[in-house]
Amino acid sequence: MIGHRPRIAVAVTAIFGATLLTRNAGAQTLFSFRAPHVARAPIAALDPARTREVDARASAAKITTPDDLVAFALDVTARALHFGLAHRTSLAFDGTEREGNCVEYAELFASIVNREHGVVDARAWVVRSDAKILGETLRDPAWKDHDWVLVVVRTPSGARRLFVDPTLYDMGLGWDVSRDVRGDAGLP
Repeated sequence: MIGHRPRIAVAVTAIFGATLLTRNAGAQTLFSFRAPHVARAPIAALDPARTREVDARASAAKITTPDDLVAFALDVTARALHFGLAHRTSLAFDGTEREGNCVEYAELFASIVNREHGVVDARAWVVRSDAKILGETLRDPAWKDHDWVLVVVRTPSGARRLFVDPTLYDMGLGWDVSRDVRGDAGLP
């Protein structure tokens, strides 16, 4: 293990990170998330220790804008999980840091947004999409689809959609996947 991330996460980051440098120059996007997109309400279960931690951090964070809310939920999720695929998926989150896959990252992040939105009128959904890396579907079943989060923020002038990937964020690849989502996510 290098740092707190398994080698596979570091390898993925290293292999594809260089591509991000040319991304703004019109290069093909690193990841693409394609229809069909299946959206669902998050069902993560936070135990009392994790709930206390989230509540304490929320009180200190003073969440007043959608950007505050996303930053808060990304920070809490990244502190609770480190990327890895060598475990059985669990949507139960206790007070300890543990390995997580994209399903767990998305579930925890969306649950935190829905729980801690405060003065921000926001709702989050976990979205599962077909995934491609550099335009290719990988043979490994763990990489054929990917879970990310759609956050809909209601404002007086309408709704704002935020396409958030807490897994990629924790891997150092940014959280905004709005340019990577292909097809309608089918939500409000």
